[in-house]
Amino acid sequence: MANDAILRSSLICLGVLVLVIGFYTYSFKKMFVTYVFGLFAIAGALLPDWEFFDRDFSQWTSPMPADNNDTNSSQRSQSRW
Repeated sequence: MANDAILRSSLICLGVLVLVIGFYTYSFKKMFVTYVFGLFAIAGALLPDWEFFDRDFSQWTSPMPADNNDTNSSQRSQSRW
């Protein structure tokens, strides 16, 4: 992941949200469901390396060529949220 600070802040916000839901509803089950749903949402939005997974399925186990990594890393460093 290009920016670990976004992941860290997202996980902290999720933890706060889970605590608020737990204090408000007094339900461990709702806390757990919120936590799991939040982890999947964060992972789906922030973690995937789409250039890696955009390749053919049979090539996922082999490393990406170096020339693709150089162009993608320069694009990532220019695009900021």
